Amino acid sequence: MMSGTRFSRQLTALLLTLSIVFVFGVSHTQPVSASEVSPSQAYVLAMGKGLNVFNTFDSFRTDDFSLSDETSWGQPRVTQELILAAKAKGFKSIRIPMTAYTRYTLGADGHYVIDSAWLARYKEVVDWAVSAGLYVMINLHHDSWIWLRDWDGDTASEEYKRYVDFWTQLADYFKDEPDTVSFETINEPQFTSDTGSITKQDKLDRINEAAYQAIRQSGGNNATRMIIIPTIETNAAVEKANATYNFIAGLNDPNIIATVHYYSDWVFSGNLGRTGFDEQLYAGSTETPRSNTDLLFNTLNDTFISKGIGVVIGEYGWLSPDEGAAANQSGEKLKMLEYLNYMGSKYGVSTMIWPPAFDRVPPYDWNYLVGSTIKAAVQGQRSSYSTGLNEIYIKEMVASDIQIPLTLNGNTFKGIAGLKKSDYSYNAKTATLTLSKKFVDEKFTKGSHGIIADLELQFSAGAAWHQYIIKYAAPVFQTATGTTTSGITIPVTFNGSKIKRVSAFDASGNRIGPNSWFPYMQFGHEFNANYSEGTFTIQNNFFNSSVLDGTIKITIEFYDGQVINYAIQKSASNLTGIGKAP
Repeated sequence: MMSGTRFSRQLTALLLTLSIVFVFGVSHTQPVSASEVSPSQAYVLAMGKGLNVFNTFDSFRTDDFSLSDETSWGQPRVTQELILAAKAKGFKSIRIPMTAYTRYTLGADGHYVIDSAWLARYKEVVDWAVSAGLYVMINLHHDSWIWLRDWDGDTASEEYKRYVDFWTQLADYFKDEPDTVSFETINEPQFTSDTGSITKQDKLDRINEAAYQAIRQSGGNNATRMIIIPTIETNAAVEKANATYNFIAGLNDPNIIATVHYYSDWVFSGNLGRTGFDEQLYAGSTETPRSNTDLLFNTLNDTFISKGIGVVIGEYGWLSPDEGAAANQSGEKLKMLEYLNYMGSKYGVSTMIWPPAFDRVPPYDWNYLVGSTIKAAVQGQRSSYSTGLNEIYIKEMVASDIQIPLTLNGNTFKGIAGLKKSDYSYNAKTATLTLSKKFVDEKFTKGSHGIIADLELQFSAGAAWHQYIIKYAAPVFQTATGTTTSGITIPVTFNGSKIKRVSAFDASGNRIGPNSWFPYMQFGHEFNANYSEGTFTIQNNFFNSSVLDGTIKITIEFYDGQVINYAIQKSASNLTGIGKAP
């Protein structure tokens, strides 16, 4: 994603995390039954599982506006085959973000006009999706943070006039589309600050009202078209959700849907050392990523669903990199995706994934990391998994069999692909898989450091689960030099070990760095690892004003339980990695 997009996602997730910590109350209202659904809820149920065609029509260039097109951020042009592939894979809906920035002119009459060729191309893709039988969401996208966020709340200001002109044009341009096309007023609305007595929420209400009026007054099918209204920052915190409910209720219109986004908790999704979906997030709290997902849907239900308003989670995913050592722990990411989609089905909420669920080029294969889990969710199935980590670390031949508790989610265990019955056993009563000592020791003896077994656990429904056995030894860190502007890269022989989390301290034991408010550093932003090249890097992003000259102690924790302390000496901009610290 581009930097602005990543900032927007991170801001939304961080604000949601803080709101969950300090605001969310616990209630246990049950979802409404199928017989009670309103028009907007019925529409959302029909939307089902969806996806975003991201970083195409929402992308842009700032070096030469004339070159802005749907490939500006490295994605291929959208093809009809891609749209048909989404339909064939079982998705029911598609969100096609569109950014008007760099694609408009100010006419002699003082009105802002979106480029006609750009709109025609965008409409071509919308019509492909309509013809494929998909529900389609149209929106204004990155305009929210590029120029609209600075609006002062005055309806005479240029930002407001531009926004109204855009929606007047969009509403008229798409007014004859069937009702399977919906309009989302703005993506992730955010404002720099309140302006006097005009709050950020007031500003959001005003632009939502402006879009609503432009759409409803434009004729065609727009008199009853579904309009999707976001919370501020598309954040589901109680006070933000309540404010959006109050706005929607004031419209007295049954064809309105509420929308939020969900990238899970910031410290989990952004990989700040809380790596487990069922791991405690904060000291002194019982919150986990799973429990906060429960709270998310509980709030959506209490605020909107129980009052007859349909809800779309227009984006969900994660904030860490998709690939490399800094990506979220693979099994825990799958648990998040599985559970979020299950809860969406339970509450009748449409969930629309942002990251790629399948390749954007032929033959449009499911993503090799998350595709099987998303495929199962699209098919209405739950997936099973190991209750603990999907990685088992062993440094020597085992003394006994290895037991793996399973979370079945209503399925039954069928077996392990390619393994003999003598290699494992299964206790259905306790849902516990047992790997034989003989099997594990044979793998250990024959294998070098790293993955020595990839066990494909198969179940009666849902995705298969990959359980890995990893042979490891103590990693070896070398000395190194670097600078605060380029960072410091330390050669490492990892010996099969994988980093779970990292902390940095000064000589007095104080946590330091840009995220010093939290016990751990951000993987992929403050530090990184490359297991294939054998390097560990403290990145230049780590070195801010709190990182003073002297000794920096880097504490590195591994999934296998090892802890290594490494010392870096900082002198002005110069860095020297001097090896193990006490």
